[in-house]
Amino acid sequence: MTEANAPVAPQDVPLVTAMLHLLDGKAGQQVTLGEFVAGMGARGFGFCFIVFGILAAISLPGVGSLMGAPLILFAAQLMWGLKQPWVPGFLARRSISADNAKKTLERAQRWLKRIELFAKPRVSWLAGGLMARLAGLFAVFLAAVILMPGPFTNNPPGVAITLLGFALAERDGILMLIALVASVLAFVLGLSAFIAVALAVWAWASGYF
Repeated sequence: MTEANAPVAPQDVPLVTAMLHLLDGKAGQQVTLGEFVAGMGARGFGFCFIVFGILAAISLPGVGSLMGAPLILFAAQLMWGLKQPWVPGFLARRSISADNAKKTLERAQRWLKRIELFAKPRVSWLAGGLMARLAGLFAVFLAAVILMPGPFTNNPPGVAITLLGFALAERDGILMLIALVASVLAFVLGLSAFIAVALAVWAWASGYF
């Protein structure tokens, strides 16, 4: 099944429910990232932010930093005003078992449902248009911090981007405002941690010269 005729998730249900619906349509098959993003429709940017934001937040430091590159790509597209994310071929072709993906999602469902209990369509104009582009700008800076080595450069920015993703996916203007504030705090914390490590390394290296 190609991206053009991939099943499309319903847009009027909570995000996790929509994702499970999409995976049900691919039961017993492989699903590619390109198919998944296309199937999420208008929620594509939110989906990408959530997936790569969570991976950045929970992965080991070196692995989590790798998530910064695709996040910058998607954030720049959102900032540019694209309606749906464009996924490069090498990422779009990455596939996993739909059944395994569903099991993983179901295991994380309890945690994700807690966010969904709060995230819901409200004050939607604060989660679209210029505000969505502003979220993209914030996500670019957060993703740049994720690329930096050091403690706290992955986790706080990853969590903030995940919140931005839920705000975009659910068209939740209140959550968008909260996510933007969290983004500023995460950026300051992550950048400060990187600068502290850089200064410590510089001080250590200076002792040998």
